[in-house]
Amino acid sequence: MRIIIRNLVFLHYSLIIKIILFSLFSFSILKIYDIGLDIEKEISQLNSGTKSLNWSNIKKGFEILAIKYKYLIKREKIIPDNSPIWVMWYQGIRNAPPIVKLCINSIIINKGKHHVNIIDKFNLDRYIKLPYYIIEKFKNGTFSITHLSDIVRMALLYKYGGIWIDSTIFVTNPLKTINSTFYSLKKKTCFKHPYIKCKWVIYILGTTKHSFISTYGYSAFLFYLKKYNSFIAYFLLDYIIHIGYTTISQFKNIIDKLPYDNCNIWLAKFLNYDYNNDYFRCSFNKLTYKSNFIFYNGTKQTNYGYLIEKYNISV
Repeated sequence: MRIIIRNLVFLHYSLIIKIILFSLFSFSILKIYDIGLDIEKEISQLNSGTKSLNWSNIKKGFEILAIKYKYLIKREKIIPDNSPIWVMWYQGIRNAPPIVKLCINSIIINKGKHHVNIIDKFNLDRYIKLPYYIIEKFKNGTFSITHLSDIVRMALLYKYGGIWIDSTIFVTNPLKTINSTFYSLKKKTCFKHPYIKCKWVIYILGTTKHSFISTYGYSAFLFYLKKYNSFIAYFLLDYIIHIGYTTISQFKNIIDKLPYDNCNIWLAKFLNYDYNNDYFRCSFNKLTYKSNFIFYNGTKQTNYGYLIEKYNISV
C-alpha cells in the first residue's frame, strides 16, 4: 500500500513538473513568435549584449524575423501592371554619369503602365522616413551609398510595393506582366556565390507592399543596424533573402516557380565592341559607370557610342 501511495505521489509531482516545463516552453515560443511583441528586444537578447559581428547570432535573428512575418505570404497578391518602378541615384540625376542617365532613360521608355520614381538625396524624405540611427550611421560613414540603396529599396517596397531597378540596368523591351507575388531575374548560370545561387538578383526586385519579403527584409536591416556599426558582408541583402528562402518553405516555393531567364545581361563588357544590334537582345542588361568607354574603334562606332547617340545623352 505504501509503495502504491509513493508511486501516486511521484506521478503527481512528475505531472506537475511536466506541466510547468511545458508552460514555460510554450511561453518562450509565444514570446519569440507572437507578432504583437517587441521583436527587436527578443532578438537583442540572443546576442547577450555583445556588439561583435557574430554571424550565427545574426543569422538566428534573421530566421526569427522570417518566421515572424511568414503569415504575410497568404495575403499577397500578384504584382499589378501599374505598380511603381523605383530607381535611385543618390547624388541626383543631373550629377549622374552618362551611363546612369542612359539606363534611367531606357527604363522610362520601356516602363509600360508603370510610373518611374527617381530617388535621390533631395527627395528621399518625401517617400520614406528612415530611422534616425540609420541616417546618422550613414552620415558618419558606417556604410556606403551602395548599402544605403539596399536599405532604401526594401523600405520603398515595404511601403509602396512595385519594382526596384538599379540605376545601372539598361532596359531594351517594354516591361511584361508579372504573374507572381515576387519578381527577380533567375538564371541557371551566374556569378557563383554560396548564398545567391542564381535564384534572384537584388538589382531587380519586385513585390507588393507589406509583402513577406519586403517586411522581413526591411525589418532585418532595422534589427541589424540598430545593433551593429558595420556591415558584416557586401552581399548582406542577398544573405537576408537567402535566409528567408531557406527558412520559409512558402517563400522558397514562390522563387522556385519563377521562370528562368538565361539571357546574358552583362552588356557592359561589350560596350567597346563594334556596334552590333545582336548585343541588345536581352530585356535587362547590366552596365557600369566605373569603366572607360569609347565612341569609335577607328571608324566603326562602338555599342557605347551607338547608345549614347540614340538616347541623346550629353557627355
